[in-house]
Amino acid sequence: MLTKIMNFFKNNFKLIIGIAVLVLVIVIFFTIQYKSESLENGNLQKWTESSIERKISAVQFLAGDTKDTELIVQCVDKMSTFNDSAEFSVRDAVKLCNMGIKLRENN
Repeated sequence: MLTKIMNFFKNNFKLIIGIAVLVLVIVIFFTIQYKSESLENGNLQKWTESSIERKISAVQFLAGDTKDTELIVQCVDKMSTFNDSAEFSVRDAVKLCNMGIKLRENN
């Protein structure tokens, strides 16, 4: 019985190692993706805990180099004070504020 198991592992050693490496890569990929420290992919709870420099950098990255960066930062700051806004995405909040500013400029 033991010899059959040993022969199986000897014959399929490369396959077993390949599957183990593939599983390890998939686990690492998802772990890194969900534990990202970037503010752009975070929620408004991370926004409130961040420095003003990180906020400005995130707005410039998400909205492009607009002239209204400070106004968008203030808008997202205001949104982060609302009840139940901690789970709202920073990316969505910046887009919403940027769209509101553009709509106001066009009307």
